[in-house]
Amino acid sequence: MKAVVLHGAAISQSRKKLIDLKQNFDPNNVVTFEEGAAVFDILETLQTVPMFGEERLIIAENPPEDLTDHPFISSSSTLILWFDHEIDPKKWLTGRSKLPAEILFFPENREVSVFPFLDLLAYQNKNAYLEIDKLKKAGLDTQYFITMIFYLLRSLTYLPAKSTEFVKKKIAKQKINFSQEKIIFLYKFILETDFKIKKGLMEPSHGEFLIISSFFNFFQH
Repeated sequence: MKAVVLHGAAISQSRKKLIDLKQNFDPNNVVTFEEGAAVFDILETLQTVPMFGEERLIIAENPPEDLTDHPFISSSSTLILWFDHEIDPKKWLTGRSKLPAEILFFPENREVSVFPFLDLLAYQNKNAYLEIDKLKKAGLDTQYFITMIFYLLRSLTYLPAKSTEFVKKKIAKQKINFSQEKIIFLYKFILETDFKIKKGLMEPSHGEFLIISSFFNFFQH
């Protein structure tokens, strides 16, 4: 089995690399397990031999820590372990699986920050269109874009008590622009747009534009 580990705080860069790796496989032979997936489900897929002998790509995002405590027996799959933070590769790759892997580290200093864009969006500043253009040129991935939009909405809905005073004051100012009705609408609209993008019914760039526009044109929908 081939394996690749992508880890580090530069999420947009590691996501871009993940997309590049996925392009080497038939989309029908790519299986993705998002964070929270059960070890049993991942192992069952790894241990299933494809009917026609085609190589599969199996992606586990922020997988359970005990995943590599189990042996992998499939020789017809490539496994990618993707993390949104730095890990100790030795800890992950020296379990019962004895999994040899290519390790790709994406340190934080390689990341182009998405937070200025999120602030512009939350303050209803249309310079957000210009900022997202810069981020896309720097390699921002559509799925990471959508993930961070949801992060913004969660922050506007619920802010952890441990947040700094600076963050609390900033969010308080931003929340003025977001009624409960508007946040519900945005959640629903973004989920629907994400579904269309993943199903190939909408171009990612068009979906990104519509999502940004939905923050400014709520009452027109």
